[in-house]
Amino acid sequence: MKPPPRLRLLPRPSRIGCAALAAACTTTSILLALLPLPFAGHLAGAAAIVAVLTSGLWRCTGRGVPALLHVGIDRRITVTDRDGRSRDGSILDDSYVGARLTTIVWRADGEPWWRPARAILVLPDTLPADDFRQLRVALRYGRAPAPEQTSGVAAG
Repeated sequence: MKPPPRLRLLPRPSRIGCAALAAACTTTSILLALLPLPFAGHLAGAAAIVAVLTSGLWRCTGRGVPALLHVGIDRRITVTDRDGRSRDGSILDDSYVGARLTTIVWRADGEPWWRPARAILVLPDTLPADDFRQLRVALRYGRAPAPEQTSGVAAG
């Protein structure tokens, strides 16, 4: 039987994610200002907040969001970056599928085992509603193909 076609998804930057990031950085800045720390402590905390904010803004502007995703029911994924480079990989069981939040945890083919897996955060405003639903179904019910079984007598 022929498997269904892979989903072709065009993610866009999430306004919800950008608002959550801005709220978290603002709240952390206020709490940092209220702490009785020496000047060096305030400076280090402010530097950490600025680093988180700039890395988050990189995703909010769309540069950190993949240009194209191809997701298959066989738990295979192809991620195309904004610069045109594509990577094939496998979707791991660590992925989370929820009504408001979905994470795709995947490992590119040929990557060493010690390198951390990659993750893609998918919020409701990242994809059109129908694409978001189809992605959740594919991730929840998709299974990796079973390994080929040998015919004949099993070696023992």
